[in-house]
Amino acid sequence: MRLKLGDAERVIVKTRQHPRVLVRPVVLMLLVIAATGFGLGYLTREDLPDWLVDLVPILQPGIAGLGLLLVLAWTVTPYVRWIRTRYCLTNRRIIIRVGGAARAQRELPLILIRELVVRQSVMQRGSGAGHLVLMTSNGGTVLKNTPSVHRMRELTLEAIEALPRRVGFQGDEGSSEGRMDWAMNGDVRDGVPGHGRARDIGAERRMEMRHA
Repeated sequence: MRLKLGDAERVIVKTRQHPRVLVRPVVLMLLVIAATGFGLGYLTREDLPDWLVDLVPILQPGIAGLGLLLVLAWTVTPYVRWIRTRYCLTNRRIIIRVGGAARAQRELPLILIRELVVRQSVMQRGSGAGHLVLMTSNGGTVLKNTPSVHRMRELTLEAIEALPRRVGFQGDEGSSEGRMDWAMNGDVRDGVPGHGRARDIGAERRMEMRHA
């Protein structure tokens, strides 16, 4: 994954989705291989009905070809997509490359992120994986099946906090009031939002001054 970095930009993390996403394709491949082997083996029996014996020259390549197509669709394609999907965190942006037969790239500047949310299923907790949701004013971007998702969230928070003041939040150039105070307990587990939310400290202070 070659990236063209800007001035003073550096890569913090490069990763791809957790390998657990390959469990289902591998299981399907084993089932297809077993079913194909059983079908081909059955056609070699000597006690086949006469009507089926006449179809053996057609059925054998048909079963083998169907098995190959299913392996390509259910296993090879997901594996290629996994290999070509990468997440990259720099000190300025998050880059998402998703690819299969075609590849798409999306970039999200850290300055636009207003909230980070972790979503984990019970199965994902065991492997430390999860979905990292990057909330902006225009909606959310999901990094699906991110490995070590909580660590990825912490690194993203640190990169946001380390942004130069001239690119601070809310467009407050040279001011730290516009920076975000991120609640570290703002996770979502099993799809249920937690109580922690990101707060705009600058907005709160300005509100207090108006009431003073």
